[in-house]
Amino acid sequence: MGRMTQTLPIPFYMLCGSLGAGKTTLLMRLLEFWNSQGHKVGVLMNEAGEVSIDGPRAGTIAEQVLNLAGGCICCDTKDDLAWSITQLVQDYRSTVIVLECSGMADPAEVVDAVTDAYVSRIAKLERILAMLHPVPLPDSGMAELVTRNAIQYADDLILNKRDLYIPGHWEQFREVITRLNPYGRIWETNHARLDVAALLAVPATHPRPTNVQFGKPPAPDIRASHHPMVTTVRLPKPLDRTKFIKWMKSLPEGMERAKGFFRFAGEPELQEFQFFPPRTRTVAPVMLLDEPDHVLVLIGRNYDQEHYRTSLLACLAS
Repeated sequence: MGRMTQTLPIPFYMLCGSLGAGKTTLLMRLLEFWNSQGHKVGVLMNEAGEVSIDGPRAGTIAEQVLNLAGGCICCDTKDDLAWSITQLVQDYRSTVIVLECSGMADPAEVVDAVTDAYVSRIAKLERILAMLHPVPLPDSGMAELVTRNAIQYADDLILNKRDLYIPGHWEQFREVITRLNPYGRIWETNHARLDVAALLAVPATHPRPTNVQFGKPPAPDIRASHHPMVTTVRLPKPLDRTKFIKWMKSLPEGMERAKGFFRFAGEPELQEFQFFPPRTRTVAPVMLLDEPDHVLVLIGRNYDQEHYRTSLLACLAS
């Protein structure tokens, strides 16, 4: 199929939802579909930490990937988002843009940025996709605000990892989601396996809940006091496999997400590490077009940042 011609405003898709729910897996499926349609896809990766971990994976398929590190989309970073959208449209001639939000980013702020008078002339908010998995919803603070906004704002609610949960638990999870957003389409799946054409084909024309206030940020004290802690640990040398596996198993309950790239001493393969609830840990070889920075990013609350930084660096091979 030939290349799509850029027509302004170009469609903008937002992929948001829970930490560790499978957003990057769905992103890769979206990129494969858009590529098959001849689109020149621009990707914005909004990740927690100083270094993009998921960006190199998206870069194997996407035409152009720009990183919005830091994890949040808030008053301080909305200008960066607007600038990045402009760069993808004007400099890279993207015909579709997709933003993968971190699990810390408030969708309300993204909507506010994308519907800015200038940005809306070059990019049109086409669809909000919320990727969720059945872990208990946060009951307070910034995490609650972000998760609930992701659910309430979504046009499509994708409930992932169904195979990991017993039927009764799953039904309760789905009932909570539909109560928070009775207007969105529900998709139930494993491993983000969806009919992407069906997901994207139907215009998002259904009414939205009247209680959703677009672009209204939370009170500053709520954002400050409940902001997740993000620790970026750069790894100057390969890791000792035995020491790292022991460290990996020591991650506390307050750790909501951890991910990164590194090598083990004496082993040639680049390794990818993923950790997310419910207590899932994977270390596996990965092949990427470009060698990423060797770092681990830790996201959570009420954990000893310095202890886990120091103990991870103690896993470096001697």
